[in-house]
Amino acid sequence: MRSIIGAPSPCARVIRRIALVPASAPPANPPAMKTAILKINCPDQKGIVFNVSRFIFVRGGNIINSQQHCEELDQRFFMRVLFDRGDMKVSTQELRRDLAGLAEGFSAEAHLQCSEDRRKIAVMVSKYDHCLYDLLLRERYGELAADIAVVVSNHTDLEHVAASFKVPFVYIPVEKDCKAAAEARAQEVFRQHHIDFVVLARYMQILSAEFIESWPNRIINIHHGFLPAFKGSRPYHQAYERGVKLIGATSHYATADLDDGPVIEQETIRVSHSHSVSDMLALGREIERNVLAKAVRAHSDDRIMVYKKRTIVFD
Repeated sequence: MRSIIGAPSPCARVIRRIALVPASAPPANPPAMKTAILKINCPDQKGIVFNVSRFIFVRGGNIINSQQHCEELDQRFFMRVLFDRGDMKVSTQELRRDLAGLAEGFSAEAHLQCSEDRRKIAVMVSKYDHCLYDLLLRERYGELAADIAVVVSNHTDLEHVAASFKVPFVYIPVEKDCKAAAEARAQEVFRQHHIDFVVLARYMQILSAEFIESWPNRIINIHHGFLPAFKGSRPYHQAYERGVKLIGATSHYATADLDDGPVIEQETIRVSHSHSVSDMLALGREIERNVLAKAVRAHSDDRIMVYKKRTIVFD
């Protein structure tokens, strides 16, 4: 018995041999591709696709994805091009300068976004936490091509949520007689954090026209209802009282006209007489999370073009 206990077992010898083998270093992540997105909006005419493609090709770029849309009502042409600019010999400044010349030739509006210019988001929220949690988790999982730089709230209820994700939280109370001061403070916070666009994740305050107009097509709102029906603070209760068979949510760009901005994303779900108000609230939270996240991702990916009151959202 002693010899059995005292002798090293075959398993122990194997374990010691394995322990002596140095662990190999994990493979290094490949360097991120240097890309850019070019968006063009102009009167529809011949030669646009050819000239845009040639513009990228002669400067050493390689088109990865290209999508186009012609708006028939006004014969307006929209184009989004994602291209690899890793081998380009021109600087970003030179590329923008040359692009201005190309756009002028087609009476076009052109926008260039480079991959290294990662956008920063300010999330404004009140007391509902479901949309905030969802966006913070999506950022952590790398699902957003942007960074949440700050959370701004008119209440302190969700400060612990921001803290758990190590995101700065700024409390700006909004009193009836000092809304202008609160908005000025929010604008200051946005400047300090170099914010590119704002997400209203159930922020239960009406922003002034002046505030909204300083962020044209850069404030994304989630409306807890399928616009334009059932506006107000209790849309699911109204839907329940009316016995509707569909409930939904709408994400849109905020404008001075309340809940009337260009729609980015919408989603509905069927309900029946068997659904209670609590059931609808739970379903509504899920829809709101999904719809807001899709809108934020589309904006972060530079897939949205706004024309008049409409949006063109490329895949």
